[in-house]
Amino acid sequence: MESIWVVTTFLFMFIILVFYHLYYRSNIKHITKQLKEIMNLTDTNQLLTVVAKQKDITSLVNQLNNLLRDIRLSRILIKRLNKNFRQSITNISHDLRTPLTTASGYVQMLQTSVTEKEHQEYLAIILERQNMVKMLLEQLFEYVRIESGEITYEHVLIDAKKILVDTLAMYYDDFYKKGQEPTVHLPEKPCMILGDEQGVKRIFLNILFNAIVHGRGEYCFEIQESDDYTFTFSNLSEPMSKDDLDYIFQRFYTKDKSRNKNTTGLGLAIAKEITKRLNGTIEAFYNNGKFSVSISFKSA
Repeated sequence: MESIWVVTTFLFMFIILVFYHLYYRSNIKHITKQLKEIMNLTDTNQLLTVVAKQKDITSLVNQLNNLLRDIRLSRILIKRLNKNFRQSITNISHDLRTPLTTASGYVQMLQTSVTEKEHQEYLAIILERQNMVKMLLEQLFEYVRIESGEITYEHVLIDAKKILVDTLAMYYDDFYKKGQEPTVHLPEKPCMILGDEQGVKRIFLNILFNAIVHGRGEYCFEIQESDDYTFTFSNLSEPMSKDDLDYIFQRFYTKDKSRNKNTTGLGLAIAKEITKRLNGTIEAFYNNGKFSVSISFKSA
């Protein structure tokens, strides 16, 4: 009697093992088939499922599903990066081709019979276009060096107010030619921060250049002090949407869709990268017809 019970128990265990094995194989086949189908589809959100819930198989499927999600996110990111890269190449090509084509046209005109006045005018235009190409290449090279970490910035005690005053003086003639006299509000005492003198100067230069090219007047530059120093540059501007403000610091972005103005769309992107590396913050605002850029650094 005891031997019959042992045999029965053995048979029962054997049958359970057989069924477990069959379910195991069925799950593996099911998962393999799904994986083949998913890998053949370029655009799907399908995830793996199991035929029967087995702890180890379910755990494996969960890990594979996490991997599938990561792969899909990576594909989306790569697709987006490729699109941005193609757009960047298009913008660079346009920004280089336009001034070079214009300069080439005026060179050809110089080879014909022109008056002395026309000769000087054409030469001035050629020189301007040459400077545009030079500026683009310099800014592009600078941006690449900053992003790659090739350019390093110090964090030493500097007077940011003095740097702003010196930078404003460099653009005095530009404001004069526009018939504008900026309003400047500065604290009496120095504005000491931990930063890099050349880096802060580059930030201010790029923002002021952007203001001169795109601004329509009522320029106002001020420094406000609390726990940090906030440098605000504002001017009248064309209407700006939320999208404009969201993308204003992206490389090669310019509100001028025709890209006919003397700007590369790199100036504010460079300003943002340097600000970030100096542990500062930079933001853009548009209120009541005025565009503003504010940079904040911790006071030292």
